[in-house]
Amino acid sequence: MSYGGTLTGAPLDYGYDNIAARNRMGLRLLRWTEEIIVFVLLFQFSTALVALILTDPNDLASTSMLARNLWYPGYILVMLLTLRWLPKVVRMAVFNPLLVISVLWCGLSYIWSIEPDVTLRRSVALLMTTLFGLVLAARYDWNELVQRLALVFLVTAVISLVLAVGVPQLGQMQEIHQGAWRGAWLEKNSFGVRMAMGLALMMCAFAMQPKRWWLWVPGGVLCFGLVIMSTSKAALLAALVAILGFLVIRVFRRFPILRIPVMYGVVIGVGVMTFLLIFMPDMMFELIGKERTLTGRTDIWHALAQAIREKPLLGYGYGTFWNDLNGPSYWVRFSLEWGVPTAHNGWVETWLSAGIVAVVLFGLLYLITLLLAIGRLYKGGVENYWVILSTILFLMISLSESTILQQNDLSWVIFVATSAKLFAFSPAWWRYKPSS
Repeated sequence: MSYGGTLTGAPLDYGYDNIAARNRMGLRLLRWTEEIIVFVLLFQFSTALVALILTDPNDLASTSMLARNLWYPGYILVMLLTLRWLPKVVRMAVFNPLLVISVLWCGLSYIWSIEPDVTLRRSVALLMTTLFGLVLAARYDWNELVQRLALVFLVTAVISLVLAVGVPQLGQMQEIHQGAWRGAWLEKNSFGVRMAMGLALMMCAFAMQPKRWWLWVPGGVLCFGLVIMSTSKAALLAALVAILGFLVIRVFRRFPILRIPVMYGVVIGVGVMTFLLIFMPDMMFELIGKERTLTGRTDIWHALAQAIREKPLLGYGYGTFWNDLNGPSYWVRFSLEWGVPTAHNGWVETWLSAGIVAVVLFGLLYLITLLLAIGRLYKGGVENYWVILSTILFLMISLSESTILQQNDLSWVIFVATSAKLFAFSPAWWRYKPSS
C-alpha cells in the first residue's frame, strides 16, 4: 500500500480537478459581475433617461431628490471597484498629479464656499466620478476601454432612436426647438454632442476591431444620423471634425511619405479657420447657421463676466454658483430674463466654481494630455485614433457644455480614463502583435 492509493491500488480522488474547475467558474462569474457593474455605471454616468424622466422641464436647474439618491448605490459600486483594483488605481493617480490636485482644489473650495454643504456634497460626487475614470484606466487596456465605451454609446443611441420615433413626446423637443430630437436626454444639444462622441467611438472601435464592422459601422451611421436630427450645429461640427480627424490620422499612419504634407495641411487649415473666425466671424457663423451670439451663449458669458470679476481667484465654491436662485446667479438670470441653468462653457463654469487657479490647473492638465496624445502618432498603436479624437472633441464640447471637472458626467469620466492612461504611458495596442 502507498500513501497515494487505496488498499486495492486505485488512486485516491481528492477532487483537485473539481476544486480547480470551481475556482475557474468563480473567477469567470466575478469577471462577468464586474463587467455588468461597469456597464451599469457607464450608463448611469451618461445620465441617459434619468434626467429626461425626472427633471422638471420648466425648471432645468432643479434636481430631483430621487435622481440624487440614485447616485449613492453607484458610488458604492465605484468604491468596490476601486478597492478591487486599488494598487493599479493608486498608480494611475500617482502618475497624474495635475488631475489629483485639480480635484482636491475643488474640494478645498469648501473653505471659502458660499454654500459649504453643497460644495462638500458635490466635491464627493466629483471624487467618485474621477475615481471611476481611474478604475477604467487601471482595469482595461486601450482596446477593452474603447469597445466598452462604444457599446454603451450604441445602446443609448438605439434607445434615443426608439424614443424619438416611438415616443416623440419624450424623444423630441416639445416647446423650444419643437421637433428637434433630444433622444434619451433632456435637451437637444446635450443629445447631439453625446452622439458626436458616440460617432468617434464607433470609428475608433472599428479601427481596433475591423471584424466587428457589422456592429460599429451601422452604429456610426446611426450616431451621425442622430446628430443631424438633433439640429445641434455644435454637435454637427464636432461630428465632422471627428470624421476628418479620423481620416487624417489614417493617412498619417498608412502613408508615412504623406506625413509632412498632412501636418502642414492641418496647421494651415487651423490657421485659416482661426483667421476667418477672428476677422470675418459673421460669414463663418452664417455658414453653420449660427448668429454671432451663438444662440445667446455669448450673452450668458458677458453677464457672467461681472460675477467672475467679483471672485476671480478662488471662485464661489465648487458647484454653488447656480444652486441658490437668490444667490449670485440671480443677477445673471435677471439681466437675461430667463432661467439660465449653467454657463454653457466648461471653462467659465470652472472659473465660477474654483477660480482662475482651477482653470490654470486644468489647462495644464489638458495641454499635457493633448501633447501626449499627439505623441502617440509616432510611437503608439491603433489607440492613437481614440486618444487624439477624444481629447480634441472634449475641448470642443467644453466650449458649449459644462464638462470640465464635472461631477456625475460621463464626458469627465472618459477624459480622466484617457488622460490617466496617457500619463501612465500605458502600452500601445496593436491589432496584430508582432511575434517575439
